Formats: sequence, structure tokens, C-alpha cells
Amino acid sequence: MDIEDRIRSRIEAILVNDARNQAEMTKMAEDDEPLEPDPFSEDRNLYQRMINSYRSAVKEVNSLLEENVGFLSGFYQLIETVKDKTDFEEICAQIVDCVLRDLGAEYCSVVFLDGTADSEPVRMEGIREERRFLRIHSKSELLGSEEFERVLIGMAGEAPAESMNLGDVYREPNFAKVDFPSLVRSLVCLPITSTQRVIGLLIMTHSQPHYFNDNHLRVLKIIASFAAHLKLLTGRRIRDAVETGDRPESAADVLSIALLDFQIKDAYGRWVAPHREAICRIRGRMASKISGKGSILFRGDRDLLVVLPGVTPEHLHGVVCGLRRAFHDWGSNQNEPLKSMRMSLGYASCEGEDDLDRILEVATHLMHPETDEEQGPDADEA
Repeated sequence: MDIEDRIRSRIEAILVNDARNQAEMTKMAEDDEPLEPDPFSEDRNLYQRMINSYRSAVKEVNSLLEENVGFLSGFYQLIETVKDKTDFEEICAQIVDCVLRDLGAEYCSVVFLDGTADSEPVRMEGIREERRFLRIHSKSELLGSEEFERVLIGMAGEAPAESMNLGDVYREPNFAKVDFPSLVRSLVCLPITSTQRVIGLLIMTHSQPHYFNDNHLRVLKIIASFAAHLKLLTGRRIRDAVETGDRPESAADVLSIALLDFQIKDAYGRWVAPHREAICRIRGRMASKISGKGSILFRGDRDLLVVLPGVTPEHLHGVVCGLRRAFHDWGSNQNEPLKSMRMSLGYASCEGEDDLDRILEVATHLMHPETDEEQGPDADEA
């Protein structure tokens, strides 16, 4: 029902109720001595209710208009941001950033499942708490749960042309075995299709039930089609943005970070943490990609913490591309099992009065959701 029908229905309801009340008053007056009525009181009440109905309808229209304008503004900013990009992973990061920033989601993921011999499937995840934190990896899991990803892929495969808008995931039987974090209550999942087959998923969640509406779905469908088209155009090319010669000017009040996690297959085919010696060699290879006052430190035994003073959010994606290129170049020159090592990378920016400790806490939780243990900021020089 559109706004015009809604207004007409409300006015008709007011008139019907008024006629019914008038009939009842007339019947009562036939038995009792009527009081001297105010000839205009009923008209004033009727007009007041009609005015209130109009006010309510106009408020709804204005609210929808503001929401749609906000969505269109966010989509325009996304187009402006990615129109000159050639690296598909950077484009995916911008899509996730747009959904978190402009569509009100607390978690967003872009998943492409069609890996090739030269490239693994890409999974870009992002969460929004005090600040946004993005993570890119090739693990077969979302939010640290293989079951969560498996169920979503299965549901999308059953109806590849349909989008899912679940008001409450706890009422969905398919997710009965999934242990959701607190930021997942409402869930939207759209298949990304190309040549009539599902090549990926666009997912967003919120901690409130029934948070997403039809307007969210309309914008997400456009973004999903946009992502599918850009994937064909870019071919998932990875460019070394740091070595292009465009050195961004630093900002004194900005600190960007990246958290790197590595996995390697053991003799039994299980993904485990590699030896520290291998991580040290990777760290040395990546050090040449860090300009200015940046540095790469160990954080615990399994992570590398890249500290990037003065690197703004606009230039952080380019630095991340350079780090990923350095890792891929290093791996291409190794023998097995080092050649098949994989890396997860999460990154965020800290500006002004932002709490760096809180950002690192969120980063560790998203990078390692399988454990609640806090990794201390061990800055060993290995």
C-alpha cells in the first residue's frame, strides 16, 4: 500500500468512526433530554483528527525521503571512490565500507567463491563498532564460523535469484547449529550472479531484529550487480599501489594499523600457524613496502602488527594492496609447503581521540574469533 492509499484509508476510517459515533449520540438523545451542544465541537474534533492523520503521513514520507536520499548519497560516494580503481579487492573493501557507513549495518561481507589456479576465493569482512575494521582473507568461514558460511551458501544455491531478509536469525531452523555473535540478529544475504550462476554473496547484519527494510534490499541489489560487473572488468588484478610513485601526504593526527595472520598446512593437511622463522622472512620482505615512519612488529606469536603513522583511510587501501603483493611475490618463490601459505589481513584507521587499544581489541577478535584470549602487544624485534 502506497502513501496515498494509506492517507485515504485513515481519513475514511475517521469518517466511518465519526458517523458511527454520531448515530449512537442521536439514538441516545431520543430517550433523554438533550443538552445544548456546541454546534462546531464535532467538526473541530473531526478536522483535528484529519490534520493529525495528514501530519503522520507527511512525517512518514519525509522519513522515507531522507532515508532514500541517504542511500543514494552513499551509493554516489561509492561510485566516485571506485571509478578509478583497478584492484578488485580494494573495490570490495570500498563496498563493505559503504554498507557499514551508509546503510547502517554492523557487519558486512562480500564473498566471491570462484577461485582459480592463480587466485583464491576472496572474502572481505567488516564490522562497525566505535570505528570500522575491515578484514580480507581466503578462509572458508564468515565471522569465524565455517557453519555460518556453509548454511548461507546452501540457502543461496537453493534460490539463486532470490534475496534473503531474515528479521530474526534465531527463528530460522537452518541456523540452529550456528553460534552467532551479538551483532547478528537481522540478516540480509543477496546472491551475486554472473551468467546465471551464483559467484558470490553480499551479506549484512545488525544486532536489532527486523532492522532492514525493502529500501535496504533495493540498494543492495544494485550494489551486488555493480560488484559482479566490476569483477568481470577487473579480473581481480592486484596492483602494487605503494610502488606507483604516488606517496600520499601524511596526516599528523591519523594512525593506521594492519594486523596480519598466517596459516600453513601441516603433514595432516590441517591449517596451523607457521614457524616464527618463516614469519620473520615475510616481515623482512614487507618492510620495503612501508614508507615513512611505518614499522612492522610482532603481536603475540602468530600476528604481525603494521603501524602506519600519518596514513589516512583514503590511502590505507593502497598500502594494504602493496603488503598483499609482497606476500604473494614472496610465496611464489618458495617451495611447498611455504608456497601454499595463506594470509589474513585486517586494517583500520585511528583518528583524533580514538582509542587504539579498543581498535586492537576489535581487530584481534575479528581476526581470531575462535579464541577469547587477549594477545598482548609484544613488540619483539625478531
